[in-house]
Amino acid sequence: MRKPNLFIVGAPKTGTTALYEYLNKHHDVYFPQKTIYYFCHDLSFRTPPIPESTYLNMFANAGSQKIIAEASVFNLLSPGAAKKIKDFNPEARIIIMLRNPVDMVYSLHTENFSCGDDDIEDFEAALNAEPERKQGRLIPPYHNAPVEAILYSEVAKFYEQVLRYKSVFAEDKLHIILFDDFKADTEGEYRKVLRFLSVQEIMPDTLKVVNPSKVPRSKAYLNFLLNPPGFIKTLGRALFPHHSHRREKLIDFLWKFNNKYQPRKPITPELKHRLLDNYKDDIEKLGKLLNRDLSNWLKP
Repeated sequence: MRKPNLFIVGAPKTGTTALYEYLNKHHDVYFPQKTIYYFCHDLSFRTPPIPESTYLNMFANAGSQKIIAEASVFNLLSPGAAKKIKDFNPEARIIIMLRNPVDMVYSLHTENFSCGDDDIEDFEAALNAEPERKQGRLIPPYHNAPVEAILYSEVAKFYEQVLRYKSVFAEDKLHIILFDDFKADTEGEYRKVLRFLSVQEIMPDTLKVVNPSKVPRSKAYLNFLLNPPGFIKTLGRALFPHHSHRREKLIDFLWKFNNKYQPRKPITPELKHRLLDNYKDDIEKLGKLLNRDLSNWLKP
């Protein structure tokens, strides 16, 4: 059975969903599904890790495609995922996507609230809850992401996260994209990805915005999705086996039905200053690591 040889490892809310959507249309790239949290279970998940046989079976339908890929955005945050991926497939290629940490965590909170991974609607209140959450309290009852995903003061400290991958993978196996560049020239950055993967530069029909900011239309419907009645669970397991494509498509449809897409309110200047102070040192170290000028990220 073929192993995946491309890993889009994160970070969340940096354009990874868009890149996944574009690559998934390429005839030489195979994705089984959007997210498989296999290598990052050193983070605080509530669900147990899947065995390797189950993980590999998700790629069983791959054909002759040159690139067998998966995208799991918390592989970047995980302290151990880089080495695990390298041990799993020494020839693996890695794509990392990064964004201004202030914008990233604000967007991540909106995403988390829309899907039930955070139940504190006000972003500043969620920040203030972090000391309790580090003690295992105030965790949303149906939280499916790692607990670290709602520790917003820490999740976007990218320097150590990127350093782990640069320490393990050779430069020619590692491709880093900044969200600013991806947004300003999506086609140009996507072509760089195709060249990194050594596949034909075939463009999708459209390079539209993917996964924009959203809120739940109905909190009652959201609670139903998070905790459906027992008979619904039983029927769903019978009709849609776990990890099947039909199951994934149905779940995706049900969630999208409850999404209402709307721009977020701008973050307040006071809260932005607080976050900039928190991330300032990390941004400066990251800029040196990447040999990129990230001073624009430090502007209030």
